[in-house]
Order: sequence, then structure tokens, then C-alpha cells
Amino acid sequence: MKNSDDIETIRALLQHYATRGAFRSFSEVATRSGHSVEFQFLWFRDVKFRVTYTPATRTLTFVDVLAAVPARSAMDRHLRAFIASRSDTSVPEHRRVDLKRVGVSVRNRKGAISVAFILKPRQVEYGAKKAVHLIHEVLMDFLNEPQYVQYNVDHFNLNPELA
Repeated sequence: MKNSDDIETIRALLQHYATRGAFRSFSEVATRSGHSVEFQFLWFRDVKFRVTYTPATRTLTFVDVLAAVPARSAMDRHLRAFIASRSDTSVPEHRRVDLKRVGVSVRNRKGAISVAFILKPRQVEYGAKKAVHLIHEVLMDFLNEPQYVQYNVDHFNLNPELA
């Protein structure tokens, strides 16, 4: 499959989520390098998300998904364990990430966590869907734990009176 086909597959998938109402204000943004494509949209609690796709490495990255998380902190370690657990056979197959079809890595740069998905050949659609679903689980399940209430107030527009 050509790079342009991969890009179109990812564009169509993200547009599908926008059309269904999962994402709002969906747009494709011009990049400086020309080596990747970038998409932006409002998602969880109307927070802006950035997603880049680099065709040369088949890497789909949710950029700076979580801000202000110190490297090697308890939250950083807990997130990494949570993401790793999503590929365990105890997770129902429809929710599980098959690491033979898509690689997943967590990067913490200067306290901003990005999650990158390495999409295997002929697995671009599968990998992109699993990427969106896994980030959704991070936002809805991982961040829903009691120790992250203040984090949600500070970074995800949670009304403290509703916490």
C-alpha cells in the first residue's frame, strides 16, 4: 500500500469519528516539514487534540495527550502499565490491542505524554482504530480513577463542583 493510501485511510477514519460526533472541529493542519500530516479536533471535554501521521515510519501519534505529568512519576508509571495491560489476553478481544498488528509506545518529553502507534503494513485501518479506542480508554477509564480528579479539573475542564 502506498503512503498516500495510508494517509487517506487515516483521514477517512478520523473524519468518520468527526461525522459521528465523537470529534468536533475536526481539521487537517499543514505541517512545516511536509514529512507528516497533522489533524486537530476537540474531543474529551472540548480539549484540543493533535494527531500526527508520519508515513515513512507508519507512526500515528497522539501528541501531548496528557500534560504536566513528570517523567517516572506515579501517574507516568501507572499510565504505562494501563496501556501495556490493554494487550493482555484477559482483555476482551474487541477491546484488546494486538501487538502483532500495531506497536504502542508511550513517550514523556518535558512532562507531556504522547502515545505513538506503529502501524504494520496492511494493518493501517486496524491500528488507527485501536489507537483511537485506546486513547478513549485512557480518557474515560484511566483518568476516571479517584486519584486523578484534580488532574481532570486542572487539565480537562472538569467542573470541580461535579467531581
